[in-house]
Amino acid sequence: MKPVPAVLACAALALAGAQPSAARAQGAGQGQVSADYSVTFLGLSIGRGTMVSTSDGRNYRTTLDVRVTGVAAIFSGGSGTATATGQIRGATPVPSSFTVAIRSGGKVETTRIAMAGGNVTGVERDPDKPPHPRATPVLPEHLRGVLDPLSAGIFVAGGSGPVAGAAACERRTPVFGGRERFDLIYSFVETRQVEIGGYKGEAAVCRVRFEPIAGYRPDRNDIQSARQRSAEVVLVPVRGTRTLLPAKITLSTGYGTGIAQATRLALDPGQPPARRAAAD
Repeated sequence: MKPVPAVLACAALALAGAQPSAARAQGAGQGQVSADYSVTFLGLSIGRGTMVSTSDGRNYRTTLDVRVTGVAAIFSGGSGTATATGQIRGATPVPSSFTVAIRSGGKVETTRIAMAGGNVTGVERDPDKPPHPRATPVLPEHLRGVLDPLSAGIFVAGGSGPVAGAAACERRTPVFGGRERFDLIYSFVETRQVEIGGYKGEAAVCRVRFEPIAGYRPDRNDIQSARQRSAEVVLVPVRGTRTLLPAKITLSTGYGTGIAQATRLALDPGQPPARRAAAD
């Protein structure tokens, strides 16, 4: 995999974690939070992203827009939009739909996933390219008890300890993106004081590893390399809740280091959107 697309893909997946919908499960009432991100590789700007998540107290809807910018646009222009919907039960997301559209070179590729009770009930891809003949098959058991890439990014600190403590990170998340099935394995590194995107205070720092499960060619060098590396994710708390969202993601590749970092964070779900926009 080429370095710029690899970093953009990983950053987009990490930014998908910027979904605070579980805040509603913590009794904070309905509302909206949002964030803007920049993506750099070797210090050069290669992409930007915007996330908006809303909830009515039970149902959530999150949209993530990512676009290639800067020097990367010369080689690989394009943009993407992903949307996830579902419900929060306790502190657990139960997605109902996921849609992603990738636009590049005048073409659009879309993937739609229907889900119920944590299980995939249908997948539509346009164009529907057949899997590579050497890819490991995605079996029915791989599609049970999974999350879509956006819903997989809900971070809730369990228990009653510090929100930016170990409880924010320790988890193994099964993810299905429409073709590939993988796990994201998070572990706690430390609680750190940060100042990012207008937020200043404590953050939970997690290490995350990628574990391919199905839908991949086992002989691909980029997949084997990804398994051997880890990314660092900095999570900041949504005000008045035990939910956190990513403020910074750092990924080291064989070509260099990519960073996705918030340039603006709106972390008060109780503030009306219009008022928050004026404040920004």
